[in-house]
Amino acid sequence: MNAKTTVGTAAVLVLVFLGLGAIGSGSASLLSIKYPDKNPAVPAGSLIAVSGTSAPSNATHTNCNVAVQLNQHGYIRASPQGPKGVSDYTKWTAISTSRIQQGLNQIEAQLLCYTPGIASTPNLTKHLVHNVTGVQVVGLPTNAQSPSTPAIPAAPTPKKAPTGQGPHSIIPLMPPQ
Repeated sequence: MNAKTTVGTAAVLVLVFLGLGAIGSGSASLLSIKYPDKNPAVPAGSLIAVSGTSAPSNATHTNCNVAVQLNQHGYIRASPQGPKGVSDYTKWTAISTSRIQQGLNQIEAQLLCYTPGIASTPNLTKHLVHNVTGVQVVGLPTNAQSPSTPAIPAAPTPKKAPTGQGPHSIIPLMPPQ
């Protein structure tokens, strides 16, 4: 081999390795949770908003959706927020239906894509797990603590505000875009 052929072969090999590296690193970005950050402290007893992105790898993965669950309590379908409309999960959001527990909580996102016309078996499935830590906040009950129900007075007092269950927050209502 001459020097010109060796340099050309080396350049092709470098490009092939760089290309394979880009393909391999892109698989992690098929599904991401952008909010909340990893391992934040959030109020125990609250609902939590989750947002993220998905990027199916090619044209065969077109009929996709994202679902989210908290602490293995069942998936709920995320709302597509992508620029192409009601089936565009390139950006998505969901609000948990179960409450954050005190201690470690697991948020799991799932991307499912189906072959067009075949909705029975996905041709792409990706899962991503994100942890958050539930911390007790004064005045906010946790799942383990039911809010106390006030005793019913014998005669209503006209100047007191009505009482009910304690506050339950949603963290936050609108995650950053």
